[in-house]
Amino acid sequence: MQSIDHLSELESNFAIPHERSVLLISGDDARTFLHGQITVDVTHLENGQVRRTGHCDPKGKSWSVNLITPVDDSLLITGHAVGVDASHAQFKKFGVFSKISMTDATSRYTSYFVRGDKAESAVASVFGELPSSPMTSVSNDAGICIRLDLPDNGLLVLCNAEGIDKYKQALSDADITLYQPSIFEALQIQAGVPEITQPELVGQFVPQMMNLQALNSIDFKKGCYMGQEVVARTRYLGRNKRAAYIFRTKQAVDNIEQKQLEKQLGENWRGGGTVLKAATLGQESWILAVLSNDTTAEDTFRLAENPDVRLIHCDLPYRLEE
Repeated sequence: MQSIDHLSELESNFAIPHERSVLLISGDDARTFLHGQITVDVTHLENGQVRRTGHCDPKGKSWSVNLITPVDDSLLITGHAVGVDASHAQFKKFGVFSKISMTDATSRYTSYFVRGDKAESAVASVFGELPSSPMTSVSNDAGICIRLDLPDNGLLVLCNAEGIDKYKQALSDADITLYQPSIFEALQIQAGVPEITQPELVGQFVPQMMNLQALNSIDFKKGCYMGQEVVARTRYLGRNKRAAYIFRTKQAVDNIEQKQLEKQLGENWRGGGTVLKAATLGQESWILAVLSNDTTAEDTFRLAENPDVRLIHCDLPYRLEE
């Protein structure tokens, strides 16, 4: 797999193998159970439709941010292992009185992010068809293919054991460049897509602090679910004071996800926010950080442990206003 120094060096066609956890929930009560757990309307989730969703504790703090889509007779949830595992543990607690079955299907699938017409043609040669619209999916004997809205309508491919050899051969025959997993993480950050990737951040943020309302990931009129009262108050009473913002650096910073952000106030520096998600390439790092939601491009931030590293503010590709 190839590495690059900057995201700007990406070829037009590429594939990125990376780790995604996959949880399948089925049974007579699967939809009603999940409807009472997560931030989107599951009872009306149509076949082929994909949603981002948050899963909160009773205080409205997020255990995870994942994708959900119907697959056959199940609902498939996929995302970063930290978040999916946290939600799985809570589903087990709250699902004991529901007619549901939960299966960790991570080992069944190999995950790729794919972008570019030529690369998509290679995927189509295995899957037969591709989802045409953002946030839709197709599934067949080869696995599941999801067309994301961000980053840049690329494909999330979950290829199963039956299709993986043919899929890898198709990528090879088309001479598709394979990049390292960290590049997918950087692309997600550049697109402002949040995830819970560190165990210490599980249960720390209300969904709006991670911009989920701007990503069509909260249905405010769906009725009760875990943490719903806090999420609703945050919206209707204007109580949210934080949001996620994107930064990059002009040099690679090791272990950047563990760093602390400081904001300049006059001649002084004060604690400025929390790194939600980070990725480092050859000569740059990317950060998605939760900060005060009145942050502007004129505000200056630095890393407390690396004060000489300049944090460059990057525009979000969506609007935060609710």
